[in-house]
Amino acid sequence: MKYFFLFVLLLCNALMSQEWIDRCIDLAINSRFNQAESLLTTRLDDGDSSLDVYFYYASVLNSRMTHFENNDYQKEFYKALDRVIEKGERLLNDDTNDFSRAQILFYMGSAYGYLGFYQGQIGEWFSAVRNGSKAHKFLLQAVQTDSTIWDAYLGLGAYKYWLSTKVNWIPFIPDEREEGIALVKKAIQHHPHSRFMAMHQLVYILLDYGDFDQAEMVASTLVKNYPESQFMYWAYSHVYMKKRDYNQAIAAYKKLLQLIEADDSANPNHRITCLARLADMYARSGACLDAGLIKDQLQQDDYFINHRDNEEVEELLSRISELCNK
Repeated sequence: MKYFFLFVLLLCNALMSQEWIDRCIDLAINSRFNQAESLLTTRLDDGDSSLDVYFYYASVLNSRMTHFENNDYQKEFYKALDRVIEKGERLLNDDTNDFSRAQILFYMGSAYGYLGFYQGQIGEWFSAVRNGSKAHKFLLQAVQTDSTIWDAYLGLGAYKYWLSTKVNWIPFIPDEREEGIALVKKAIQHHPHSRFMAMHQLVYILLDYGDFDQAEMVASTLVKNYPESQFMYWAYSHVYMKKRDYNQAIAAYKKLLQLIEADDSANPNHRITCLARLADMYARSGACLDAGLIKDQLQQDDYFINHRDNEEVEELLSRISELCNK
C-alpha cells in the first residue's frame, strides 16, 4: 500500500477564507469524494469560473484517483488544471496588485505541482520533473511577490525536503532538508486553513528525517481533529509502525480497519493492506497466534484471492511466516 494521499492534498489550501473551500477540504480529508465533487460541480454549473474552483475540482479528482488507485478521472483532471494554468497566464497580463498577482502565481504553481505528482505516479518521469520544476518556480515567485502567501511555503518546503532526500545521489543537489522542514512549519504557524494538511505532510517528512517523537505529536493532533478520517489514521498508524511501538500500532491499525469497514465506498485494497499491516505488527510483537488468525482470514478472503497484485501485502505475509514459522 502506497502512502495514499502522501502528496494528494499537499497543496489543498484556503488562500481565501471561503466557507465552501473549507467544506471541500474537510470532505476530501474524510474521503467523501462524491459530496466534494458535487459541491464543486454545482459552483461550476452556477457560473463560477474562478481559478480556485477549477483548482479544487482538480484536487478532488486527484484525491479520488489516488485513493482508489485508478485513473478514471484523468481527462477531467487534466482539463481542470489546464483551465487554471491558461486562465492564470491571462490574468498575469492584467494590471493587478501584488497580493492578487501572488495568488495567481500560487495557483499556477500548485497546478503544475499536481501535474508533476500525477505524472510521477503513472511513470511519465520526464514530464513529472519538468512540471515539478515549474511548480517550484511559480511558488517561489508567489512568495517573492507577497511573502504572506503562507500556503506556498508548504509546497516549497516539501519540494526542498523531498528533492534533497530522493536525489541526494546527485553531487550538486544541496541538502536542504532542514530548510524544507522550517518552511512547512511556517505554513502551519501562519495559516489556520491549511495547517492540518501541512501537518499531515510534516508527519511523513519527520518520519523520513528520523524524528519519530515529533512525528507522533503531530499525528496525534491530526486524529484528534479528524477522528473519522482514514487519511489521517494511515499517517497516525504509520508513525507507531516506524517507532516499533507495536502495541500502539496495533491499536491504531484496529481503529483504521474499523473506519475502512464502516465506509460503504472504501477502497477494498485498503482493507487488505490494513489487515496485513495489523498482522505484521502482531507478528513483530511476538503475538503469533493473533498474526496467524489474520493471515488465515486474508488467505480466505475472496477479494484477496482474486487480486494477488499487492506486493506489500505479499511481502508482509512472507515476513509473518518467517517470524512465526507458519
